[in-house]
Amino acid sequence: MQSSFIKGLFNEEKESLSTQLVLWHHLTLRNILQRKFTGWIASSDHLGDFLQERSQSAAKRDAMALKEWKLNEIMRFFKMPFPNKLDIQSLNSIGIEIEVQSTALLRKIDKEFKGNSSDEMVIHLLVKIIKNFSEELKKKDSEYQNEIIQKITSILQSMPLDHQETLKGILSIEEFSHDVIRNAIFDHTLATALASFMMMVRYTIYYEISKIVMVLSGAVTLYVARPYIKPLIPLVVFLFSPIAMAAIGVGLTWWTDVYTNREIQSFLLPIMVMSSIIASEVHSKDSQIETLSTNSVLQDGSENRYIEQFINFYNLKY
Repeated sequence: MQSSFIKGLFNEEKESLSTQLVLWHHLTLRNILQRKFTGWIASSDHLGDFLQERSQSAAKRDAMALKEWKLNEIMRFFKMPFPNKLDIQSLNSIGIEIEVQSTALLRKIDKEFKGNSSDEMVIHLLVKIIKNFSEELKKKDSEYQNEIIQKITSILQSMPLDHQETLKGILSIEEFSHDVIRNAIFDHTLATALASFMMMVRYTIYYEISKIVMVLSGAVTLYVARPYIKPLIPLVVFLFSPIAMAAIGVGLTWWTDVYTNREIQSFLLPIMVMSSIIASEVHSKDSQIETLSTNSVLQDGSENRYIEQFINFYNLKY
């Protein structure tokens, strides 16, 4: 299987999949407006509570169904034809096409991104997210900052020694001390160095870098859409201002339900594809893969059997 997206999709955990799919379906302009406004009135996070509740409900579904659901949603977004009968070759082709189209989509919505491969897409997203969360970290109190910096320092120190030396060379430092890492986070030199590092090492380090993202975000799963959703909030405020209401008129409902929600999904989709690609590194790193029906672990060499399980499930359903 050549497609990193497909290999990673097989290895993604239910919690991550359910979070992604709930964001995909329920992070709509209407929900953002309604629940952010009522939450503001009640001084609580109604939107976050709503998404968490939906995610917990989705996680009760079978893992195979969640993986098939995610694959179908992405294919539907890109208007890709659904095969009459799925096999290994067509599944691999679908995965490669999703990687190509996701990379093109990111170039369209993020003018800073100039890459042409899914590798470059993952690197760009991870670095951009690290930079965004680094800015958020600056706003926290010193005790919280020290805790996060210590966790990131531990991640860096746990890398293979040759990787540590390479990264130290890029950063022009002698050791991963607390003060050095703190400064590197806040002036973004760590993010820049990690970008160069990932270009050199590629897949063997994606999963390690994603750990830094998760520590900075304070999230248990790859709930990393926030830096991309945040810029949409001013647009939301404008849309429901008196001027916008008068200008848009009767077309507002359609625009809200269709156009803007697709724009939000355009921000989410590259991150969902990135999540699968990173999950493919978990398999190559640990030589393990989760079964769809029982959540037990299959040892390396059983990937083909796992693919056959998914293909059989897909073909029987459709």
